Amino acid sequence: MNEPSINNNEADIISGTLVLGESEENVPVVPILNQGKVSFAADRMDSYFALFAFVLGFLFARWVLFAWQGWGVTLFTLVFCGSVTLYILKKGGQIQKAGWFWLAVVILIGLSFSLWSNNGLEPWHGLLLFCSAVYWILCATGLLVLGQTSNLLLLDSYNALFAIPFSNFGCQYQGLALLGTNKLARGRQLFSVALGLFLTFIVAAMVLPLLMEADSGGFAKLINGILDGFRGIGEDFWETFWQLMLAVPIAAYIFGLVAGSTHKRGTGLFEKDSTLKKISGLRILPMTTVYILMGLLSMLYIVFIGSQVPYFFSAFVGQRPEGWQIYSEYARSGFFELCRIAVINLLVLTAANIMNQQPENSIFLKILNALLAILTLLLIATAFSKMALYIGAYGLSMRRLLPCVFMTFMAIICGGAIALQKWSFSITRLAVGVGVVIFCMLCIVNPDSLVARYNAQRYLSGTLENFDVEILYRSGPAGVDSALMVYEQTNNQELQFKLKEYLLIQQQQADEVAGQSGDSWERAQARQKISECFD
Repeated sequence: MNEPSINNNEADIISGTLVLGESEENVPVVPILNQGKVSFAADRMDSYFALFAFVLGFLFARWVLFAWQGWGVTLFTLVFCGSVTLYILKKGGQIQKAGWFWLAVVILIGLSFSLWSNNGLEPWHGLLLFCSAVYWILCATGLLVLGQTSNLLLLDSYNALFAIPFSNFGCQYQGLALLGTNKLARGRQLFSVALGLFLTFIVAAMVLPLLMEADSGGFAKLINGILDGFRGIGEDFWETFWQLMLAVPIAAYIFGLVAGSTHKRGTGLFEKDSTLKKISGLRILPMTTVYILMGLLSMLYIVFIGSQVPYFFSAFVGQRPEGWQIYSEYARSGFFELCRIAVINLLVLTAANIMNQQPENSIFLKILNALLAILTLLLIATAFSKMALYIGAYGLSMRRLLPCVFMTFMAIICGGAIALQKWSFSITRLAVGVGVVIFCMLCIVNPDSLVARYNAQRYLSGTLENFDVEILYRSGPAGVDSALMVYEQTNNQELQFKLKEYLLIQQQQADEVAGQSGDSWERAQARQKISECFD
């Protein structure tokens, strides 16, 4: 077998045919500067941001790292986005359009933490927030390998998560060193300020006890409240100490990513031309091999589906096939079958389009691509109908809602794969865009509350036999409104007892985080409504 030759035309085709034969047209390529690792030339703005990075690192360790709940995550997100945006603009950078889109994504997800608990989305909403924030910086500074979200998404992600921040891990201290250059010149002024503060402290220590004795009570209460606050800090000393220790590497990571991206330092790991040339070397499969693989696999799917038509399509008419007595097993079987087949199809489609020896798009290959996508769509529709049958019998839960959302996402991608055989666009960009928009909507609409409300309304209307209190526990404070609605309208005393127990537990948990960084608007509403009901 002769090794395929590599030329410029083929490189252009490869840049857009990494998955399913798509192409990138009119891509504004942003040049990646400083291919090698050069010295970090810090200026005054770098030194200020290097200092502020410690604040960001501490806030992340205190409010985000071990919690991922409440207004603390939202506040950190806003401070992080604001400071990074200001730094990039002050350094003369021009944020790309994609950068503004991802900034909006990060802010929306961050805001959702102060609104809802979103227990059913854990840990995915936290993971998406972190990854979106990192990817936003790469987009804002124009460092994507192909200039925009493309089929090289994995390489861009590796660049953002590991290559850039760790190759610039020590640059923060170079920026901090710049702050000390004028230290001697400002020493006298700092000494004067310190002396004034020290003398104020001495005089205040003598005057405050006298003022408290002469006070009628209000001033003493104010001072005691302040002192109690400092005592609280002392009690949490070790927790704060370890958060400060964690803030050091976190700050170095944040500064390394942001400053490295802005300075274009250590960003040339994946240079466009060399990367495309290496990918073109993967074209080792003869087209005959590809045709046989995809053709026989498609025939296998067709024979399999045709031989089990009653099983696959019985859900469309609201019936279980013979031999299936449990809705849950029937629905789960359909969903996991879909997942396995979808993964296999995706791997086959990816390998067939990346590794075939013929750079140009083959008509027969397009037909096979579309056929596999259509078969997957058929299985998605069948599995969706099974899940609808299951929900109709047992009600809704996050474990049933999320598979429906995932199947909707898969259907859109399969539709895109079919359209890709005629029009040229990036299937990866479509998948990322659709996925991010869907997940942002989930974070904002509070799906746990929607699930609980759906079950409550169906139970009270008589279309749902039992009201599952366990789903309320998994929903956390999001189920309080629905629990109160059922508690007030049902005549089932056993159910009322379970609901009251759930509500009191939620009230206790909400009281524990009241006023802390883990608190949210939803928990505040839960405290108020439960108190009004039982107090």
